Amino acid sequence: MIIFKFIKYYLRLLTRNLYWLYNCARIKGVSQLKFEFPLIIEGKGRINIGQNSKLSKLVNLGPGEGANISFGKNSKLQPKALIKVMKNCSFTAGIECLIGENSRLYVQSNWRFGDRVEIQTNCSLAAREPNYFGKLLIGDNTHIGDFTIIDLVDDIVIGNDVAIGPNCTLYTHDHDYSNKQLPAWKGGIKSAPIIIENGAWIGSGVTILPGVKIGERCVVAAGSVVTKSLHGESIYGGTPAKIIKGI
Repeated sequence: MIIFKFIKYYLRLLTRNLYWLYNCARIKGVSQLKFEFPLIIEGKGRINIGQNSKLSKLVNLGPGEGANISFGKNSKLQPKALIKVMKNCSFTAGIECLIGENSRLYVQSNWRFGDRVEIQTNCSLAAREPNYFGKLLIGDNTHIGDFTIIDLVDDIVIGNDVAIGPNCTLYTHDHDYSNKQLPAWKGGIKSAPIIIENGAWIGSGVTILPGVKIGERCVVAAGSVVTKSLHGESIYGGTPAKIIKGI
């Protein structure tokens, strides 16, 4: 009986790997890629990866029906990076982009990354409430550090040359906790977009709350909680973040 279960398990595993291998042939430009098996390729949508890009072991790409995943040349998807794109939506990234190991992107709208965008390891980019479909737009040369959470209940726009440190959290939603008949966290959703303008530097462990706009070349000190919009060319810090000085 145990031997039979092992045989059944390995046959199922072999079938899945053959299915993923077959789906690899659907990647446009596959002959010009570097990749490591196994790759998990599922869904009925289109995948277009630019030349000289690398897909590492256990990368998981899943464009739904009518959806699209696209990377420019010289991009890298590290082991266990996951990108799932909902039906009829698109994820487009420019050249030399990086999706770090074990980072997970759940795309439920049309997202666009510029050139040389880096999403480092163990990041989570998704709407953190069901049935909300925020857009994510990131400019060129922007870096997002390890273990960062980006909540896409509402839209987020991040400009060019932005640095976001590790362990940051960007929240686009809150709950209405005025109804005393409900737990505070089960109240209705209140959402607002976040905008981070060109050249801003967000230190490690920063939390940014809904509706915040961070101006050009603004610096936010590590561990701060940003509750209100911040002017450009200034340094802020604290909980809540307050101006320290101009640059």
